[in-house]
Amino acid sequence: MPTWANPVMKLMTRHSTIVLATAFVLVLAVADVVVAAKKSPKVGFLRDVAPVLLRRCSGCHGGRVSRGGYRLHVFSELMRAGESGEASVVAGKPGASELFRRLLEKDPEIRMPRQDDALSEAEIDAIRRWIAGGAVFDGKDPDKPLRSQLPPRQHPMSPAAYPVPVPVFAMAFSPDGRQLAVSGYHEVTVWNPTDGRLIRRLGRRPQRIHSLDWTDDGGALLVGGGTPGEYGELALVDSPSGRVRHLYGTFDDVVLGAAISKDGKRVAAGSAGHETRAWPVDEIKPAWSSRVHSDWVTGVVFSGDGRFVVSASRDQTVKVHDAATGGLFTTYNGHRKQLGKFTGRFAVFAVGFDETAGRVLSVGAGKAIRIWDPVLAKSENGTAADMEGRFFKAGHTRFIAHGFGKTTFGLDARGGYAWAGGADGLVREFSVKSLKTVRSYEGLTDWVYTVAASRKGDLVAAAGYSGEVVVWSRTDGRVVARFLSAPGLKPAGR
Repeated sequence: MPTWANPVMKLMTRHSTIVLATAFVLVLAVADVVVAAKKSPKVGFLRDVAPVLLRRCSGCHGGRVSRGGYRLHVFSELMRAGESGEASVVAGKPGASELFRRLLEKDPEIRMPRQDDALSEAEIDAIRRWIAGGAVFDGKDPDKPLRSQLPPRQHPMSPAAYPVPVPVFAMAFSPDGRQLAVSGYHEVTVWNPTDGRLIRRLGRRPQRIHSLDWTDDGGALLVGGGTPGEYGELALVDSPSGRVRHLYGTFDDVVLGAAISKDGKRVAAGSAGHETRAWPVDEIKPAWSSRVHSDWVTGVVFSGDGRFVVSASRDQTVKVHDAATGGLFTTYNGHRKQLGKFTGRFAVFAVGFDETAGRVLSVGAGKAIRIWDPVLAKSENGTAADMEGRFFKAGHTRFIAHGFGKTTFGLDARGGYAWAGGADGLVREFSVKSLKTVRSYEGLTDWVYTVAASRKGDLVAAAGYSGEVVVWSRTDGRVVARFLSAPGLKPAGR
């Protein structure tokens, strides 16, 4: 097992602990289905049925696994019989449909999902009504993956009062530094960073929010997120009202990174489904889509001149795309090679761009932040013939030895400085020029997932697994504000 696998598995486990395993999430998830069923007397396959089948059944009957010779990740396969030879779906006849009968079985060895909780009554009823209504396919192509054809979801409201804190995966300061946007459960919360006061809540967003970026005028937020393993979404949301200005599209897995170009003309996003896309900011049709990564796309950033879209991945590479066409300009392999004293073979979890230095910064597992230039990286890639001679040379890459003992997940860079934090609960500031640590920020002890610095350069904020947000002054490192980003949550003991 690669050295980075354990922290990745732990990350996934800790995420699911709070989002999937608590009664809070389970109750809300069932409520979402019930509300959807009540609002939709006419059942649609892509809207009401496919999400249930993909969420509960594709683990055993998906693109990679076909228990009993049956798959349902595409509609044409869903309609075919498995090894039993029984018709999986008979239009108009739920009782004659093997798929439906398996949902009603009492024996957990026979019932779908096998050896798992049965589907809810609302979910089973939606499938029954769809079959009874003729088992109509309302997608574009019965032979393409269903996830890629799912419509945008109608997200529920976030809870009026949080019963427990949830992890914070994304934060961003407004351009004037007076507001701090923080990811929540089905919402983005906006806070005063100097006193920890909640300003407003932007609800009906995806279950998890993994990326936030403000437009230059502070009037809107680019919000990327979704439900892991099921759904991803990117939207431009009006900051004052929470109204969706543009819903750029859905993904077959959660959006983990997104960004707006400096000139405000383009947006880009990457998902756990290995996909990177870009759009003109005022259009919902993507300019391009790329699947050159072989694992999660964990972070996305534009170069300062807008020429490139840079995407980091758990596949140990950083890809540089032409921002206009999506063509692959080059691959930075500095995280999978030994460069000088710094070893390689590490997943990359965060990427940034510092305009002062004109360089990309990337980090994940390993002991250093890499600082590099896309054009020089392309010239150094060379061919396989001279790979051996370059293997132990850092080339133009520079390194900041961050001193963290565990994986780094959060990174921000601007004005010649970088801020990072990770699994050991530490947050530090570094000089991109001197490659030295400028300051350590104290106050968080649990995993840090996100770090943000204000554009004015006066404040730094970080948050992570515990749901607590800490804001510091860059002048002296003192804590300016500390709060749980869980509206309505009562402190323990009250």
